[in-house]
Amino acid sequence: MDLLETAGYEGPRHFDFKPVRTDGADGVWESAKNCMRNYLILKERSAAFRADPDVVAALDASRLPELAVPTAADGLAGLLADPTAYETFDADAAAARSMAFERLDQLALEHLLGVRR
Repeated sequence: MDLLETAGYEGPRHFDFKPVRTDGADGVWESAKNCMRNYLILKERSAAFRADPDVVAALDASRLPELAVPTAADGLAGLLADPTAYETFDADAAAARSMAFERLDQLALEHLLGVRR
């Protein structure tokens, strides 16, 4: 849901959900109404999450925006031309860099649970 709302998606928004088989037609419409209500609740929680200064700081600390940057902007040839990408790559140094996801995970959970606004 967060991705749909933040990545420029312009298509329909809904949950593909099957109501319990023990309900009648009234349950089908109730589940459709509830799915849309839940989507809107999550949309609101997502916006609050994205606006939270602690989340902004945690996203920065996690280096998550770097995942959108190509490893080799000029493709495979550029990657192969860089020996630090494979020959002299320091796997231990890379493994020692924390992605700091635990803080981000906790903040997301607190927003989903509604204890942080």
